Amino acid sequence: MDIVIVDLEKDINELVNIASKAFLKTSDSDLTDWFSFPEMIKGINQNIGLCLKAVDKNKIVGMIYAQQESPINGKESQEKWVIVITAVDPSESNKGIGSKLLEKLENILRERKIKKLFVYTNKDDQQVINFYKQNNYEDAGWIKDYQYGKGNSAVFLLKYLQN
Repeated sequence: MDIVIVDLEKDINELVNIASKAFLKTSDSDLTDWFSFPEMIKGINQNIGLCLKAVDKNKIVGMIYAQQESPINGKESQEKWVIVITAVDPSESNKGIGSKLLEKLENILRERKIKKLFVYTNKDDQQVINFYKQNNYEDAGWIKDYQYGKGNSAVFLLKYLQN
């Protein structure tokens, strides 16, 4: 399996398909409620975002996209990135694809001198929380009613990439 940077012109339809399949059974929201492929493309083209794909037998089986936290925050945002989406084809889950995508992303960001990488998810999504904790992300707190209105709080997980 290869983990490589996406070719937007060639890969976008397959990326949309993978993400749609991966989040088809998400109970708290629809993928389009919280993720925008046009915004991802914009971030990549502005060089404030990075999208990787996992390819197995010439087929995309997973993707991960991260971006600068917020360009308005100056130097701090240049040193801190957020994972926006990690998606693996459900027929390929539990094969370590997500961890391989995450590891490659972290290595590229280390080369770019990024100091911190964080992710957030629904506070009740134990599967996602466990995935990141197994990949050495630490609990960085939570915010009440952060996503989609009342009762849907977000937990933040953080990993230091540089000392």
